[in-house]
Amino acid sequence: MDLSCIRGEYMYSNFFDDNRQSIMREFFINDISTLGTVKNFKKNELIDIKSENYVVIVLKGVISQSVISEKGHEKLLYVLRPGEIFGEMCFFCGGTDSIIAKGKTDGQMSIIIGDVLEKILKTQPEVYKYFMHSVTRKFRIVMLQLTNSVFNDALGKISDALLRLYSCADRDKTGRACINMALTHQELANNIGCSRITVTRCLNKLLDEKVISYEGKYIVINRPDILKQYIDTISCE
Repeated sequence: MDLSCIRGEYMYSNFFDDNRQSIMREFFINDISTLGTVKNFKKNELIDIKSENYVVIVLKGVISQSVISEKGHEKLLYVLRPGEIFGEMCFFCGGTDSIIAKGKTDGQMSIIIGDVLEKILKTQPEVYKYFMHSVTRKFRIVMLQLTNSVFNDALGKISDALLRLYSCADRDKTGRACINMALTHQELANNIGCSRITVTRCLNKLLDEKVISYEGKYIVINRPDILKQYIDTISCE
């Protein structure tokens, strides 16, 4: 088996089924969210749910989830959009984690408490498949982040992260795609485990090569083929 075929856009498009993701989002918004308590959140607000057993559905805006080390270092894990959820892992497995949720934009969410979810799952066991989809997708995201950190240098890490974003973005006829989410250099640094200065240097290189450009605050990927050349350059032998 040629392992090189699983890298780049091919890997991302096969790991993440956009159609199933859309079905899951529509289900949680249309069928489940009305059973919860709707609350607003602000950009940069830490979202602290006063309950030990819950699932949150994003209704509007964007929520980021990061893991925090004992020394306060932050690693971005997920960016959740309308119809996506968090809290499901603790709901099913129990225990706690060190993941924090924060509003990346102003928005709105629905908080479903555990008792309500238990009733739903008893009467509609088919709902389990949507939770499984969410958990599996998050596992794959973390797996790709781990792969990125092991097999890439700094430029490869930022290229790999941009390719992940590219795989989820709408493209024009030339293959260009605008990442429809503003990301600061620090947020990208948190995502790939590099310093902000290193991320800035790598992005400037990609800008000079016209691999990427900017439209306002948004990154535009012009040459995904060049990004692919920068990934998977470190051998573990």
